[in-house]
Amino acid sequence: MTLSLHNHNIVRVTDGRQVHNCTVIKMCFDYAVVKYQGELYRIPYQRMDEVVGHELLMPNPTT
Repeated sequence: MTLSLHNHNIVRVTDGRQVHNCTVIKMCFDYAVVKYQGELYRIPYQRMDEVVGHELLMPNPTT
C-alpha cells in the first residue's frame, strides 16, 4: 500500500500494539518527523498505516 504524504497530514502510526494519530512536520528520506502530544519524534515510514486527515481541516478546540 502506498501513502501520499504531505506536511501537516495526520497519520495513523502503529507499533503493533497501540495506534496513535500524529501530525507530519517534516519528511526525510528514511523517516518522517511527527508531532505527538507536543513532542517531536522520528518515525520510519513502515510504521505509518494510514493518512486520516489534514491538520488544517481539523476544527479548533474551543476553550
